[in-house]
Amino acid sequence: MKVAVSLVNRFREPHIQYVLRRSIAGAFMVPISPKTQRSDAISPEDLFIWTSLVENAGLVQAAVGIVTALVWFVYLQVLVSGVRRQRRTEILIHIGGSRSLEGRLFISNLGFEPIYIFEILLTIRTSDGERQTSVADRTEIAKEEVTNPVATTSQGPLKSGESVDIGSFEDLLQRAQRNTSDDLQADGVSRVELKAAAISAASSAVVAAQRQFCITFDAGECRIRPKTVYATQIRSWWGRYRLKRELETELEQ
Repeated sequence: MKVAVSLVNRFREPHIQYVLRRSIAGAFMVPISPKTQRSDAISPEDLFIWTSLVENAGLVQAAVGIVTALVWFVYLQVLVSGVRRQRRTEILIHIGGSRSLEGRLFISNLGFEPIYIFEILLTIRTSDGERQTSVADRTEIAKEEVTNPVATTSQGPLKSGESVDIGSFEDLLQRAQRNTSDDLQADGVSRVELKAAAISAASSAVVAAQRQFCITFDAGECRIRPKTVYATQIRSWWGRYRLKRELETELEQ
């Protein structure tokens, strides 16, 4: 009892001392001193608040526990989303230099993790239908002009923020013509779709992006216009499954 009273006296606020003394008196079943019973020792409002806190200490602790759990849950969600954002790949396919057949196509890695581009697929739509072929190898370069084997292909690693020039639209159409043995004319192509498949250092699954370009001719002048503002990332299970089937079909050809 004396120890409890000494702990109560450490609080300087009179209303806290009043509430604690009443709680201790009730616990030890001892009468409250006349000094503590004075009505002017604490205001009725403060008395009601502190008495309610003491009587509902269990509920207060439970509420504090729930709020703490919510705070940790939100913090965990922020942490997990940050980790996912760092591991998520972002492949950009864009055209530069010109909006004609001489325009250069670039593949950039905007993710935090490095990637390795191992395949580039080109889908061509004409009046006869669609055909798809690989355009990763630079077949337009003659063997006599090759000074570095790396220059013969667009395959290779890309660090974060790096990009690779995979050739012009005219080069891609020439590669497709060599691979399919079709007589492809630029004026007969209405739309092309480019897919870049890669492997990420953060995951063994295939990551990819695709972008479509519309080709129009006005007074004999070619005009190439992207159909979307930026490349579409292939992240869904169905999209990756379809890409895997396309890659397997390309291997069989």
